[in-house]
Amino acid sequence: MRTLALVQIGNFFYFLFIFLLIGLVVGSILLCRKLGKKFSHRFISIILWANFALHILKQFLPLSIAHWPTGWTDSAFPNLCATLIVVSPFIFHWGNKYMKDYMYYMGVISGILVYLVPTGAMRSDITGLDYAFETARFYFCHWPMVVCGILMVEQGFHKLDWKRLWAIPFLYCAVLAIISLDQILFGPILKVPGYPTEWLGENGVLYRANFASVWTNQSMQFGPQPGVDAILGWAYPYLIPGLMTFQVDGVLYFTPVIWIFPFIAIGTALLGPLMALPFEHRQMGIDLVALGQRNKMRRNRSRNAR
Repeated sequence: MRTLALVQIGNFFYFLFIFLLIGLVVGSILLCRKLGKKFSHRFISIILWANFALHILKQFLPLSIAHWPTGWTDSAFPNLCATLIVVSPFIFHWGNKYMKDYMYYMGVISGILVYLVPTGAMRSDITGLDYAFETARFYFCHWPMVVCGILMVEQGFHKLDWKRLWAIPFLYCAVLAIISLDQILFGPILKVPGYPTEWLGENGVLYRANFASVWTNQSMQFGPQPGVDAILGWAYPYLIPGLMTFQVDGVLYFTPVIWIFPFIAIGTALLGPLMALPFEHRQMGIDLVALGQRNKMRRNRSRNAR
């Protein structure tokens, strides 16, 4: 019997691709430091545009051709990573500081998470040529998110400011709104399985327990996937009723996009400063000292007022 070669969490191929990512990040940083900013700008630009092109042209790989026309949804905005791949070259060249913040924080986090939990690569026997190409494409599409986000900041093409972290949850939800619109529009047009009736309950509201299409709710824009209930379920009763959640016939539903805001806000507050620290440590130290001094002055004035 032929042995299947699969990417599985903890096996050889899993760690191989993680070490390749580390090598690409370190190698790219060292290369750009050595060859200067002009080379670095061109290097980042080429990688981003190549990744953009691959995202579109992947439709002409054999596995994608077999799923036309519904497969075209995968070259639009089906999830957070795909959306970032499409918009990153435009952000790098013409985006404002808030967009570039998003490209850095979400690109690095999303890219690393994909390598740690490569769900898109774990279903394929990579001894088959078509699946080997698809697995290689999957990993190739995600490493630029990490490398280019870091290089953009490390080479000085964008300056982080940790005081702008407040905007990340709002930008995140704006991107989820784009993904939601993509799904709602492309589903009926391309007759994607699961649209529109299979993701609408009997009462005409979105439900989450039986998404027929694997790409319908990849980024959980329509509500938490049942698989994350064990992690997030404790927080559902604390979401604002009528705004983030609602009940129909005793069944709990989630308001698309809005429901996830507090989770992203908490994640940004925890991870954002850590990700800014390598590039912002001096300014963060100054800001924290200044904050401490202002608090001390405020307490002194309060005591004197008594």
